[in-house]
Amino acid sequence: MIPALAIPFAAKIAIATIASAALFGSGLYLGNRMGAASCYQATIESQAHAIEAGIQQAVVSDQTVTKYVDQRQDLQKTSRAIIKEVKVYVKDDTCNLSGSFRLLHDSAVLNELPDPTRIANAETVAVETVAETVAANYGICHENATTLSSLQDWVREQSLIR
Repeated sequence: MIPALAIPFAAKIAIATIASAALFGSGLYLGNRMGAASCYQATIESQAHAIEAGIQQAVVSDQTVTKYVDQRQDLQKTSRAIIKEVKVYVKDDTCNLSGSFRLLHDSAVLNELPDPTRIANAETVAVETVAETVAANYGICHENATTLSSLQDWVREQSLIR
């Protein structure tokens, strides 16, 4: 056997370098293999979570839409009933409102004052017509409020899903 002292120093460095490279290479191989496996596992878990969240979002959306449709149908029934009742409660056919009332009411939507020449030439409006229009407008307002409320509920519930 050759004593360790008899091996030249350059050969010792070469053997140490080869051993170090082999250890480093095997560590790199095992680390890459374990890292890739954990990366695949994380990808699978992420996809499973995304599918689960999608299902929960679909359930929330379905519940919100069902609730919204039911509320809207109830509001529409109520509005129709109120409009039909207008004729019962507003019986005075002889009383008319000035045309300026209608123009002022219509221009309030645009947030501006009506043209004075139009006010002077505006036709009168029956009280029954005004009552029906106001009832219909409030019905639309309540429907819009229900829509907004349902959308806010939907956003709140969607944000709770993680």
